[in-house]
Amino acid sequence: MPFTDMSPEKDQAYFADGMAEEIINALTQIPGLKVSARTSAFQFREQENDIQTIGAKLGVTTILTGSVRKSGNTLRITAQLVNVADGFHLWSETYDRQLTDVFVIQDDLSNSIVNALQVKLSGDEVKTLDTRMPTSVEAYNLYLKGRYFWNKRTEEGLQKSIEFFQQA
Repeated sequence: MPFTDMSPEKDQAYFADGMAEEIINALTQIPGLKVSARTSAFQFREQENDIQTIGAKLGVTTILTGSVRKSGNTLRITAQLVNVADGFHLWSETYDRQLTDVFVIQDDLSNSIVNALQVKLSGDEVKTLDTRMPTSVEAYNLYLKGRYFWNKRTEEGLQKSIEFFQQA
């Protein structure tokens, strides 16, 4: 599911989407772990459906939800795994870090989700989850903005995405 932008200015939707997308990308590297496609999960962004309905439509037993709060250089990311059958939380974690630690948060979050789901990983799969992304947070932020506007699939969005990708 897309993460919710809970920032005071509500201007971090691109960052929340990027965080959820990177977690999806990391989890899809695990054989045997069924992860819904980004486009399938993100269609529920503006809909008021309960977890059971969303889970049934996606054909999954567990849903990852979360929120992002960004204030200055400080991030708070909260994530929850919810059991579709009963709507109860299986796991929840909050990460308070500096923006420069965004890649560490993604790795920690992916590993915590795998542990909460009790998925057994091989050595290569552990390495895949721990693969760090580029260290330039500024370039990554521009990349996320580009992806956000690219996914809008409008002429204006595509033009903005190109600008952000070029800056990155």
